[in-house]
Amino acid sequence: MTVDNTNHENDAELEEQAKHWAGLLDSHAQRLSMRTLKKLEDSRTQAVNVHQKHRGGNLNADGTLSHWAAWLSHYRTVFAGLVLLAIIISFLVLQNMNSHETSDAFLLAADLPPEAFVDRGFEPSLNKHVSI
Repeated sequence: MTVDNTNHENDAELEEQAKHWAGLLDSHAQRLSMRTLKKLEDSRTQAVNVHQKHRGGNLNADGTLSHWAAWLSHYRTVFAGLVLLAIIISFLVLQNMNSHETSDAFLLAADLPPEAFVDRGFEPSLNKHVSI
């Protein structure tokens, strides 16, 4: 747990100090030699390579499989995929629920009157007369 013990009354003073230090860094950066700039560039490249190595995800030396699940780090893509999946699943569930034989369409399309489906004595008498 980090405790913020900064004095917020001096925000303007801190901003001025930050601008002063940034200006000093910019002015001194303009006077760097090519040798120093090359060393900084090499150090940055080395740091990026170390960061990528420790970040993980590279299963092969050439990184072939490292990008298979790279889209997982993009939360908007994952969220959109989950919403789309939920819509598709709910559509399939609703289609499945509507295809039951107890629906009104089944009763209206049947050759028998609707009262036959309610009468408990009708089914045994129907099965008695039908021979398979």
